Amino acid sequence: MVNILIVDDEQSKRQEIYRVLTPYISDEVSVAAAGNINEAKRKLREKNYDIMILDIHLPQTECSATLTDGGMKLLKEIKESRTMSFFYPRYVISVSGHKDSTEIFSSSEGAIHTAIDYDPSNTDWEEELKTRIEAAITIVSNTTIRRAYDYDIAVICALKEEIDVIAEGLQGVKEINVEYDDDIYSTGYFEKDGQKIRVVFSNASQMGMVAATSLATKMINNFIPKYIVMTGITGGAKPDKMNYGDIIVASRAWDYRAGKDVKKEEEHLHMNSIDQKSIDATLLGYCRRLQSDASALASIQDSFTHGKKPETKLKLLIGPIASGASVVTDPEIVEDIINNQDRDVLGIEMEIYGMYYAAYCGLNPKPKFIAIKSVSDFANQGKNDDYHDYASYTSAKAFEILAKEYFVYD
Repeated sequence: MVNILIVDDEQSKRQEIYRVLTPYISDEVSVAAAGNINEAKRKLREKNYDIMILDIHLPQTECSATLTDGGMKLLKEIKESRTMSFFYPRYVISVSGHKDSTEIFSSSEGAIHTAIDYDPSNTDWEEELKTRIEAAITIVSNTTIRRAYDYDIAVICALKEEIDVIAEGLQGVKEINVEYDDDIYSTGYFEKDGQKIRVVFSNASQMGMVAATSLATKMINNFIPKYIVMTGITGGAKPDKMNYGDIIVASRAWDYRAGKDVKKEEEHLHMNSIDQKSIDATLLGYCRRLQSDASALASIQDSFTHGKKPETKLKLLIGPIASGASVVTDPEIVEDIINNQDRDVLGIEMEIYGMYYAAYCGLNPKPKFIAIKSVSDFANQGKNDDYHDYASYTSAKAFEILAKEYFVYD
């Protein structure tokens, strides 16, 4: 598939360029458009465009003044960004009616890009654009296939009973086989505005970060999801701020046992080495909106009818969750994490950091990652299985609302 993006603020000019491209549009060639720098950056975060046809004079936003070097500013920002993940096009073709700007573009970007002088009074620019587009499409089509998002969402759980709740909320559930892979995967879908949101899901072969990292890596490689999500249960770290079943969105996660163990005189010490991975700011915004939606949270609580649930009102909390290699029931460990690693920690469990790390370091296009786990017990108290079913249910239903009402799909 060859994807082309037209970036131009003049609607009439965009239409003229689209007319030139129309003969090339097919099931294997698609064309999209953006009218300003911010809109173009949004599209370049969401999708891999092979060819960009760029005006040099561009506004930052729809209502702002045109910048004479707007096109070059866009290229510079997507090349040098360290906080956003942009897909930089393989070919950039400048089509501009401003000859001076075209010459500046050619001198600064000419080593890798092409400039065409746009003149609506003749068709010379059209013929040159056709030549450039035909060459670029041929090269892109005949070189290495580039990965693009396939599934909308991949869901990972640590336990089968957690993944079973996910399956109950989907339509068309079926098991699928992946060649050379012994893990068990299933697919299903949600419906949103007449469209199917495709979901692939699986639970790890055992609990823990290693198993979660392995499964997440395979799911990213096999299914190329736009979002990867973990649901299930966690131990709560602060009984004074949460109740059984309350949902925690892991805004960041880390391995609380990473670091170095040393012996100083007669005392054994652990020197922490904390590498936190944080979720995308857009996902954080979705969760904050759900957090303030009292009716949605009440509907989750009211719809659970097949087990024990607490009398307390269901809440959604957002904050850090620490991951470790073992189940924690020692108050001193919890206190140490709060005092010496992150005082805001809300939960302690065994898998989230493994999934976050796999997604953060995965193949492009990287998925956005988020973990939504609910409190089944408290890590500084004895374990209690009474609310496992309820906690699995509230986390799964919070994910379902986010997937249907907040996540954005191509």
